[in-house]
Amino acid sequence: MVAICPPLYFPPLWYTSLLHHVDHFVLADTFRYRGQSFQNRSKLRNAHGTHWITIPLFGKPRGAPFHEVEIETKGRWREKHWRSFLYDYRTTMYFDFYKETFRPFFEKDWETLADCTCRSVALQVELFGIDASLTRASAINGRPGTLPEILDALQADTLVFPTDKEVPSTLDIQSEPFRYDEPEYRQNFEGFEPGVTGLDLLFNYGREAPRYLARGEIASGSRN
Repeated sequence: MVAICPPLYFPPLWYTSLLHHVDHFVLADTFRYRGQSFQNRSKLRNAHGTHWITIPLFGKPRGAPFHEVEIETKGRWREKHWRSFLYDYRTTMYFDFYKETFRPFFEKDWETLADCTCRSVALQVELFGIDASLTRASAINGRPGTLPEILDALQADTLVFPTDKEVPSTLDIQSEPFRYDEPEYRQNFEGFEPGVTGLDLLFNYGREAPRYLARGEIASGSRN
């Protein structure tokens, strides 16, 4: 089973669960960049509710191929993002357990959005202990830029896709809708805020996080 989605910056739980659900996950970094999404920002939980951390981009990249989008390297965004994670999660039960593996991400001088976000997904996969194989679309021969082109290049047998995404009816492949209803769990601050990075669950529950992650997955039948 394969899923194909653009890379997201330290993605939320539904994306993390999809990674956990499939055998092969394609980070579609050849798709068009979309602003106001998780593609260059992530949502963290704090004492006041939630807040966004955003990777600053060079120029006006909306609609450009994802792998061509450049990061604005001036400023101190990496330091600010690390501080946000530190301030928001240092008092969670397991942040210190993962800190030394997590921190080097913010010490690297990222230049392209695709390199940065693909690594953030891979790091989240490693921290959760997920076994899915990751492939960047830009690393596939010919750099396929559409869903049909990627599927054709992979010769995949089953496509798993989120139920809120449209899949062309002309695709000649078995498809399996994937639905995820985010479970409520204990966060580090009073109340529950959905839609934050999946790392929130990890820092609060450690090795028990995959078990809580699975609670939101709802089985869906395949279709041709």
